[in-house]
This record gives sequence, structure tokens and C-alpha cells, in this order.
Amino acid sequence: MRLIVVPWLPSVYQERTTWAITIAPFVFILKAFKDDPAILAHEMVHIEQVRIMGWWQFYWNYVTNVGFRRSVEAEGYAKQREVENA
Repeated sequence: MRLIVVPWLPSVYQERTTWAITIAPFVFILKAFKDDPAILAHEMVHIEQVRIMGWWQFYWNYVTNVGFRRSVEAEGYAKQREVENA
């Protein structure tokens, strides 16, 4: 994972802040969250998913398949909550 700290990230949803975006092998993350272990764990889940599935297959499905996107995000948020509650 190559962490790239940025001042702003686009969001799919209005009135919502995106804290980090993984475009493997890069993780673009807002400066305020660069040391947040829970968010980094969430993004590491996506890095591993890309490694297992392959770059094209993962991102094609992420962009075109809402069910897939929800599934991989659910895994990321589960890991994030696990780290937050540890």
C-alpha cells in the first residue's frame, strides 16, 4: 500500500465526506485520517481484495455492480469497526 495524503477527495454522495479511496496500489487519504488505524485497516481490505481478484476485475465490478460494491464495502467497514472496537 502506498499512502498518498491529499487535501480533498471526491464523494459519490452529496453532503458526505470521503476519507480515503483505494486505487491499488495507492490509497489516497485525507490528511486528518492518515494515522487512523481503523480507516487504514478498511483500505487494506480493499488492497487485499484487489490482490485476490485482480485489478481490472475488482474495479470493473466495483464501478458497474452495486451489489458487488456493497459487498466489498461491507467487508471494509466490518474490519474498520473491528479495529475501532479493539
